Amino acid sequence: MNYKLFANYFSRCLILLFISLAAISCVSVKEYNKKLAQPISEKELVKDVSYVQKKLEKLHPNLYTYISKEALNNKFDSVRKVLVKPITASDFFLLISPVVASVKQGHMSMSLPTKRISKKEQKRLAKAGLGPLSQFEFEWMNEKLYVIKNKSKQKSIALGAEVLSINNITPQQLHNKYKTTYTSDGLNKTYLKRAFSKRFTSYLTNEIGINDSLNYVFKQNDSLKEIVVNRLKVEIKEKNKSKDKATNAKETTPKNEKQLVETKREKRIFGYDETTKTFSKKLSFVASDSSIAVLKIKDFSKGNFRKAYKSFFEDLKNKNVKTLILDLRNNPGGRVVDAVDLYSYLTAGEFQMLQPAQVVSKTSLWKLGMFDRIPKILYPLAAIGYPFYMGFSTIRTKKNDDGSYTYSLVGSQKRQNKTNYFSGKIYVLINGNSFSAACLVSSALKANKEVIFVGEETGGAFNSTVAGLLPIVQLPNSNLSLRIGLMDIGTTNKTEVFGRGVFPDKEIVPTLNDKIQNKDPEMEWILNDIKLKNK
Repeated sequence: MNYKLFANYFSRCLILLFISLAAISCVSVKEYNKKLAQPISEKELVKDVSYVQKKLEKLHPNLYTYISKEALNNKFDSVRKVLVKPITASDFFLLISPVVASVKQGHMSMSLPTKRISKKEQKRLAKAGLGPLSQFEFEWMNEKLYVIKNKSKQKSIALGAEVLSINNITPQQLHNKYKTTYTSDGLNKTYLKRAFSKRFTSYLTNEIGINDSLNYVFKQNDSLKEIVVNRLKVEIKEKNKSKDKATNAKETTPKNEKQLVETKREKRIFGYDETTKTFSKKLSFVASDSSIAVLKIKDFSKGNFRKAYKSFFEDLKNKNVKTLILDLRNNPGGRVVDAVDLYSYLTAGEFQMLQPAQVVSKTSLWKLGMFDRIPKILYPLAAIGYPFYMGFSTIRTKKNDDGSYTYSLVGSQKRQNKTNYFSGKIYVLINGNSFSAACLVSSALKANKEVIFVGEETGGAFNSTVAGLLPIVQLPNSNLSLRIGLMDIGTTNKTEVFGRGVFPDKEIVPTLNDKIQNKDPEMEWILNDIKLKNK
């Protein structure tokens, strides 16, 4: 065989395949949006209902943890019965997503196919500046929506102002419409109010589209304010050329080149987010003698966690830190291996943090996963590695004596803790946005009675979470997206309180005033508790 000719032939085939896939994906934006708004026949939507039901039954490892099979089947049947005429994908979403949410697995969700924007319009919007919704940060509290950050030019809108309506749509209308379309893990409620705060702008955009200006009505000091908020163009000041030259000359010195390399390295290791200008993992010190440290973990997804944790805990040891405050508030989770590595620095001796994950079958992890998070144009490259992935997942999946299947996860086997583990006092900060892997770490730490938890009940469940691989499948007729967890990841440390999250030892929930005044009552309580115990 002429390997050179074969290589050339294979390369040409790949190029042609890439071009073909690109052409298929480049559907007219106008045509796509027009189709999106068209009603879909009831027969096709009934098929989509059955499609969702079959996918859940086939792939979900513990579908009936929080709902009985009979109750779930009745919900699917109820949707089929009301499908008596053609409706749009948006209307179908409001029917089918509450059924998926009733399973009460927070990672599993439905999402709408959203309108597309042409590249020309994307460029125009980017040039026009920050949108009128993005100029505020909102918080949903006590069935009302408040402004807690204001980046707009409308400085007369004070923090704490209540949003009564935007383009004549009230936050309450949106909440009532969408509140049944998502869920927490299990039976807790703390995640639900926080989820609406995060999703509010997406829901409103879904209702009214992307706008250059919006009409806001605020309630402030018992008076109403009606204001039009326009796009905010970010002005970039021109720098003095001579100053630029001097700066550039400075930047090329060896010292600054070294600093630049070091900064890039830190951003890579500690997971720097360019949008928020924050690190995924950050260690800071409270007391002047560095005896109290705060380890803030925003997520378990970004950065080189092994190098980050090694650096942090070496620092804690070198500075002889006595008390560590682990801040897991608003941490949505991420990589299980990341969470397990962190825990190995927080426990003494050998440990097993997790149970082997429950899966549906020896091949259930094959069905979906690798191709759902990459563009279609990269499918040929992914296909090359797919057989290796299939073999790897098969080897790690075991059939048990009772006919069930389990997958060997990192953390589901006994491991040795790190030699420089932290042996001092630990406090853990949690809230309703602490989810998934953040709850796995919290559940493990709850076994240590010396660890003190402060905040509110987590949004994720104490005993398990259905996640791991989270493939996204498209419903064939409505084009709605369904995300399904393929692994039921259980903790070794369990609670007898069914379906709830990790509870704090000291419950503290920040008020609206705390938020607008940038106060941290949970952290204040911890520092005061440390002070009292050190007397």
